Amino acid sequence: MAHSSQAVALGRRLKEIREANGLSQRELAKRAGVTNSSISMIEQGQVSPSVQSLEKVLGGIPMSLSHFFASVDGSAGDVFFNQHNMFKHEKPYGFMQVVGENLPTRKATLKHFYFDPQTDTGETPLMSPFDQSGWVSQGDIQMTIGAKIKELAPGEAFYLAAYTPCRLKNLSEFNSAQIIVATEVSPAL
Repeated sequence: MAHSSQAVALGRRLKEIREANGLSQRELAKRAGVTNSSISMIEQGQVSPSVQSLEKVLGGIPMSLSHFFASVDGSAGDVFFNQHNMFKHEKPYGFMQVVGENLPTRKATLKHFYFDPQTDTGETPLMSPFDQSGWVSQGDIQMTIGAKIKELAPGEAFYLAAYTPCRLKNLSEFNSAQIIVATEVSPAL
């Protein structure tokens, strides 16, 4: 039987994902409610499953169809980042960088905020439609959330619910400050 390149790529991707999740073909088949031979034939590129069949198989992992197809060609893009391959967004206080900013399938956001000495985010509070958590990695940051003001030192952290206004300020006259912030990609409901 001739194998199409799409069926082979799909089968290869399923096998990679199954193995990365520590599942045997038999275990995946059991979880998905399909036969072991179905998994084997898909992985070998002998069959190209219908969307419904593939969705059923992926339910045993679990994984969505969109996530599966986002990198079915095996080229998920860059996976390692450093200061030099992340775009710097200039800000009044310094700059911000986002890990994997251009990845089309990014599900989470990790931001690096760099504050020059004695700078802040401005008079107008920042507000995001996303829940956020942050960790001070360097320097001392004064954080204002509503009427609450707290000085955060390295190793201290915060959590902000979506639409909570805040303001950040580097308290040092001489040293920079840095914060790492994680957010979800879709707005909180």
